[in-house]
Amino acid sequence: MMTFRFLLAALALMSGAVVDAAQDCSRPKSNVERLICSNDRVSEANERLAFSFFLKYRRTPNDELRESIRLEQRDWETKVRDACEDVPCLLRAYEERTLYLDQN
Repeated sequence: MMTFRFLLAALALMSGAVVDAAQDCSRPKSNVERLICSNDRVSEANERLAFSFFLKYRRTPNDELRESIRLEQRDWETKVRDACEDVPCLLRAYEERTLYLDQN
């Protein structure tokens, strides 16, 4: 798993995209961050989502659309992901968002 996290971090740095896959689990700031850090399935779902976001971001043809995608992702994080209070909700939210990013 560490290699996958390193790959995601490297890809994010190369792209200049805002991809928040690597959580700082030493000091989780919210309930969602605590759930991500304490549950392997949620952590892996978070990483899959970050990778799907990166791929969508990279295949987007111009900066204006990329900014729109980045803002849409932040909106999803605030309104959908952060509204979850338990693992099943987070897993469902991540699965749906990852599928959306992969298909659109």
